[in-house]
Amino acid sequence: MAVQRFYVYRSGVTNACALTGAKDDPRLPPAVAPDSWRFWMQIGRLQAENDRYGFNIQAAVDEIAAKGYSLFTGTQKLLGRDAAAPSTSSSQGGISNA
Repeated sequence: MAVQRFYVYRSGVTNACALTGAKDDPRLPPAVAPDSWRFWMQIGRLQAENDRYGFNIQAAVDEIAAKGYSLFTGTQKLLGRDAAAPSTSSSQGGISNA
């Protein structure tokens, strides 16, 4: 059976996101330090149509089947106003939205 619910994770306050087919999937890759993955929201397949959140649903489903997750850059629609500024490298080597 195809995955019908997806779980979106966000790395800190960046726009780096991951999509999984199981909540708290242990296969998520390490997040960019000093951030960690945090659960952001649950969505259904229909909500994810038309790439409005920053990923193509069929490509994401294929990646999830292969490795358990799909990485993508979240859109402002998905992340809200926190995603308005583009990510840039900080002096500590992490990612910030300064």
